[in-house]
Amino acid sequence: MERLLCLALNNYTVIPHALRAEALKNEAAASVTIDLANLFHHYYLDSFGTVPPQPDPVLFEHVRFLLPCSEFRFQGQGLGISPAIKRSRSTELGQAFCRWFLHHHLNITYFAHMEHILDRQLHRAFEGCRIERTAAGDAPDYFCAENVNRVYLAEAKGRYSAISFGSQQFTAWRKQFERVQFLDHMSSPQSIKGHIVATRFATERNSSRVRSGIWAEDPNSPGERPASEPSLRELGRAVISLHYGDIARKLSQPVLAAALATGVPLPEELTVLGVAWRVLAGPLAGRRFIGGYFSEDDRAPIPRESNGRVVFVRPDRLRLDRPNHTFFGLEEGIFKQVVGFARAQSRQFKEISLFDEISSFYSGFSVLRDGSAMGPLDWFSPEEEVTL
Repeated sequence: MERLLCLALNNYTVIPHALRAEALKNEAAASVTIDLANLFHHYYLDSFGTVPPQPDPVLFEHVRFLLPCSEFRFQGQGLGISPAIKRSRSTELGQAFCRWFLHHHLNITYFAHMEHILDRQLHRAFEGCRIERTAAGDAPDYFCAENVNRVYLAEAKGRYSAISFGSQQFTAWRKQFERVQFLDHMSSPQSIKGHIVATRFATERNSSRVRSGIWAEDPNSPGERPASEPSLRELGRAVISLHYGDIARKLSQPVLAAALATGVPLPEELTVLGVAWRVLAGPLAGRRFIGGYFSEDDRAPIPRESNGRVVFVRPDRLRLDRPNHTFFGLEEGIFKQVVGFARAQSRQFKEISLFDEISSFYSGFSVLRDGSAMGPLDWFSPEEEVTL
């Protein structure tokens, strides 16, 4: 299921190829298409520690309020009837759009909330480097990373009112990058590339000329010189570790999640247990993911053996309106690497592999480069318990 949004870019010297109007011209396209299952995937990773309010991506609560058209446009006046609720919902969705945009178009895979990075410094030094607040007020939302050596700042915005690069609001958003600084081991401030991703949501009450859209800009944080890859390496490791710590928490792996969140190595004496599930059909058929399923209520599916594999039968097969159960997991090979990542000392780790991207093949199935996948339980079958 896809929707269309308009697109505006500012200060991008080189336009990413996926966002170009023509492959050989350094000019941005006028619009961008978003897969709603991928959007929900990012929303879930960003917003919830464990179970989402409605685990089936097809029934993603925001999707139910979209108009049945090709554009991303909400019914009525948008999500919520009070200004506070609308502001809160638009902020949440704006963060999901920011993660989706940076992931799918700028090759940024890993995300950590700013406050979690600042907390991380209490547990583990960044090899003599540190992050400091320089002023009161809002700071960028994320530190994010392409790999351990390439780290970025990111600020997400979501709103119903107009957005323009020359507005006072956008100027205020740029100033957020001045409120934190990255200091190297000599206490010298270094600049880090950043991204502002602001999303406007159009509604049924807007005229047809008002469209939902993404406004993205490429600012830098202040500093004497660009941060070098060696100085960013431990910060990048922290971003990746926190990213997978959030996933481990969703996989009901609290000990692994705690090790990743604090940077304290997971002892070899502590084993990690998980269940490997095999994908039954589609382009990922045969691939295995460590995880489990969410159920909206206590009507858990009943496992049965059928032709050598486990199938799940709904408790009330006569009710066609019962929502499906939703699987969430991490690709088996990447899961094993994450456990190794959690056990390793700072100078003994290897880069975690990326999952090969695939084109969308089902509206409720999503898999990201970090190896996380979610989709209807019908696509998966448990095979064995894995001990690491």
